[in-house]
Amino acid sequence: MNRKVIIIGAGLTGLSAGIHLQQAGIDSEIFELANWAGGMCTSWVRQGYRFDGCIHWMVGTHPDSGFYKLYREVDALASDTPIYSSDSIEMEINGKMHVLPLHYPEFCDYLRKIAPEDKAGIDQLDRDLKRVTHSKLPSGGPVNLKELVKLMRESSGWLMVMGKTVSKTVEEYIRPIKNPTLRALLFNLMPADFSATALLMMLGARMTGDGGYPLGGSLELIRRVESKYRALGGEIHFNSRVEKIVVENGKATGIVVKGEFFPADAVIAAGDAHDTLVHLLGKQYPHPQLDQMLSSAPLFQPLGVISFGLKRRFDIPYARTYEVPEGIEVAPGVVQHRLFVHSFDFDPSAAPEGGSSVMTMTEMPLKYWQDLRESDMVEYKRQKQALADRYAHAIDARIPGFADAIQVTDVATPATYVRLANLYQGSYEGFLPTPTALRKSIKNTLPGLANVVLCGQWTVAGGGLCTAVDSGKKAAVLTQKILKD
Repeated sequence: MNRKVIIIGAGLTGLSAGIHLQQAGIDSEIFELANWAGGMCTSWVRQGYRFDGCIHWMVGTHPDSGFYKLYREVDALASDTPIYSSDSIEMEINGKMHVLPLHYPEFCDYLRKIAPEDKAGIDQLDRDLKRVTHSKLPSGGPVNLKELVKLMRESSGWLMVMGKTVSKTVEEYIRPIKNPTLRALLFNLMPADFSATALLMMLGARMTGDGGYPLGGSLELIRRVESKYRALGGEIHFNSRVEKIVVENGKATGIVVKGEFFPADAVIAAGDAHDTLVHLLGKQYPHPQLDQMLSSAPLFQPLGVISFGLKRRFDIPYARTYEVPEGIEVAPGVVQHRLFVHSFDFDPSAAPEGGSSVMTMTEMPLKYWQDLRESDMVEYKRQKQALADRYAHAIDARIPGFADAIQVTDVATPATYVRLANLYQGSYEGFLPTPTALRKSIKNTLPGLANVVLCGQWTVAGGGLCTAVDSGKKAAVLTQKILKD
């Protein structure tokens, strides 16, 4: 009789795991909290306007990339999916709008124009960018000597740079650079406490065409992956919050959903790690890394996304960040002073003809929005509209006519993401890619518990679509091994 694997979560990781299991001849079923697939990889369509709640750019969009091959395996990207890669991003520092080229060596040349006195520090960044833009980003460890030789040949520059930067923060890496404008630009590209490897990975991907946006966005991406899983015989149960992983004699035997037991030979937990360890397993199986990290490691902070459907276009670039000296209140007593504006005008499918889909995102306190939603839904909706109005006013002050062109408004608060994706502390991408977190090798199994595999954003610091797909594939491979033993 064929083995059955139950997967918790129909996000990108869970679907990836399901596809690889189905292709290996192992039956799988996915149980999903929401009433659609995708988890955090999702979009909303309002009156013909698509608002992308996930993708701004993704690592692995170049056909020669190893991650591109991973995407193709699960149909996250089709062979004919158009990819948009921006030539620049715009950022206001001290009242001046800087247009940063996303090309090498033009990026470094621009930095030298700003701060010729920081030549030594910029030259070091230049050397590292040259190495990463002239070699392939590694997309997984080698499994044999042939792959090791290939990795060393194709990714030597990346391996050299990662080896010397993974243990450094961005602050430590750019310490030789003293010019305040230059430091502000770099810290806006990547926070100071992130690993310097994250900064170089982002820049390297964007500068080599390996960090673009797939037209159709996260909505079309997840539809392709879901369709592939279903075509292989996989089954998804929506509106099905898993209440418990059933364990007998130290081995998982199934799950409970709405009081009903569903048997399985193995369980892949592709949802929230805290929920899995604390609620589904009742704190009975300590994890050697996650228990400590979930309680003390820095997390991505909760986000709110405010989206606008405009009846006309304003030639807003792909990404522009404004300073907001007057501030924008995102919760009582919480004010943001930077305004990120992202336009999807490059994607014809994002808005009706002649219209424009524009969004902004910002960190927001989860507790305020969650408490408000639970206590007073009418006031919650009123405050969401008030928040959208404040952002529309701030954008209109910088792009005159913006407010009058608004046809549709949509606001997703941190409470929205917790409700739909069950995020621990509202963290949309798990652990921050700090040097400490990136050096952690987070185990995918639990001591004393057989036939449960953990995967997803909580098992790889930094998150991201490429790691979600890769994590799901690795979970499927590990599950196959477990079932054979």
